[in-house]
Amino acid sequence: MVAQGASDINLKRTRSKKKKLDEYNNWRPWPDLPEPMLDLITKSLGPIDYLMFGCVCRTWRSYIATYKNGFLASQPPLVLFLSTHARRACYFYSIFDRKLYKAILPNLIGKSCLGITCGYLVLKDKEGRTDSQIWLLNPFTRHELRFPSPPKTYCHFILAALATPLPEFVLIAFCRWQPYFQFRRSTDVHWTVYDYNDKFNGSPRHNPWMIIDGAVFKGKVYVLTSHAEIGILNLNSHPYVTLLKVKGIADLNCRLQLRLLASDEQLLMIRGIIEFDYHSVYELNFSKMQWVQWQSLGDQALFLGHRTGSGLYNITRWKGHRQCANCIYKVGNATNKYDVQFLDQRYPKSFPIMQGKRMPDFNLGNYPFWYFPHLSCSVDSLVDD
Repeated sequence: MVAQGASDINLKRTRSKKKKLDEYNNWRPWPDLPEPMLDLITKSLGPIDYLMFGCVCRTWRSYIATYKNGFLASQPPLVLFLSTHARRACYFYSIFDRKLYKAILPNLIGKSCLGITCGYLVLKDKEGRTDSQIWLLNPFTRHELRFPSPPKTYCHFILAALATPLPEFVLIAFCRWQPYFQFRRSTDVHWTVYDYNDKFNGSPRHNPWMIIDGAVFKGKVYVLTSHAEIGILNLNSHPYVTLLKVKGIADLNCRLQLRLLASDEQLLMIRGIIEFDYHSVYELNFSKMQWVQWQSLGDQALFLGHRTGSGLYNITRWKGHRQCANCIYKVGNATNKYDVQFLDQRYPKSFPIMQGKRMPDFNLGNYPFWYFPHLSCSVDSLVDD
């Protein structure tokens, strides 16, 4: 009986251990979570947390790489704050869900931000030195590109990827008040300066005539002049600009602000009237070769930054979209406000960015910028003619 009793006890212990092992076997290690569970988790994340989610393990990194383009396309633009005294961080804020994100960056001491291109912050050395650099930093992917500073004055940059077997980039620097622009490939030894001061004397124009902006559209670099003329820039060993015969727009004057924007299948020109802070949108009709003014943005919204960082969004792509479409959102005139202008209204309305909340550590030296999450993982490519 004792032996049998001992045997019974041993059997009971065996069953208990087996039960616990079976229960444990129902749990999976974090890397083995099924895809539907990962989808459920990531739906509640913001764009920065979403990308950081992929840093946990190889399985999650593979999941994020597969679905990140669709996820980031569903995210509205963020307002980027970068203090003039920033050391290691910048802040992103969503005016739509009122969430604030902090991103830790490499050492920013001694740097100032000129704007954004293709998801990269364009940073320069505050103190001009012979070895000064233009530092392109992607705050989402942490990818960096470095170029020596251009030899001449510059205002803003656009970045493009070259269609070559190896990764290669080209940085183009524009100056709104000088008759030249500069560009440099990542494999070049020196910057190329294209001076067009005497290149366009054959056609009737009013001075000043400047190339003021550029955009990559369908594999080509288009440039915009101060008189709403459009041209194609060729970046070969002997660069040149070919102006297109396009019917212009009326009532141009020096009090206008013009900028070029490429969006999906559309090449757009944004015209701003300084006195009223009012903007209108024109699309280049390639079949008729003329600028056509938009009367409505439909389900889209236009986001304008201070000189740089502009984009056109289809709001219906956003998850839980309840935001206003057919309007223009603008930041840059003040650090704590943004403007909303509907196309059928003459004057925009201003709203506080943080809705009464305390602003992050921010100084007047840098304007806030729009940051577009879906542009953080790709750079427009140029194709050979």
